[in-house]
Amino acid sequence: MATSRVVLLLRGVNVGGVVVRSTDLRALLADAGLGEVRTVLASGNAIVDADDATAAARTAEAALEAGYGRRIRVLGLELEALARIVASYPFAEDDAHTPYVVLGLDVGVLERLATTETPEDLALVGDALCWSNPTGTTIDSPFGRALTRVGKDSTMTRNLRTLRRIVAAG
Repeated sequence: MATSRVVLLLRGVNVGGVVVRSTDLRALLADAGLGEVRTVLASGNAIVDADDATAAARTAEAALEAGYGRRIRVLGLELEALARIVASYPFAEDDAHTPYVVLGLDVGVLERLATTETPEDLALVGDALCWSNPTGTTIDSPFGRALTRVGKDSTMTRNLRTLRRIVAAG
């Protein structure tokens, strides 16, 4: 299998959970054998060279657990797959809405979330659930509450602008 650029997204770090500094994350992933590690922003995002995105995520999870003493879930995606998700975001962007992409860590969770009864704009696009949310209401919105109830530990949410920066850094 050919080596490719793989995006590693950490769940629940630097937002009320454990603090994982970019410098520490780069060192930890490099020491775990992942090639050419680059971090993007300070919210648990890294790009590495790897043969397999899922295996890279498992390697990162094991290294993080050894380094921080707790499980930190990691999603691995090939950079091209993330670029396709970003390019396929179906909603108009404006200052009144925050563009989010919800990614599933467990099988079937996005499909369950996509069928929740909420008034927000939701669209299942490949392996992602795109969400256009009125700015400032993320946690209290009907879908935000459904996300906590249905997908609390089995999803991760990233702002579309963050994902664009990750793709650009790749």
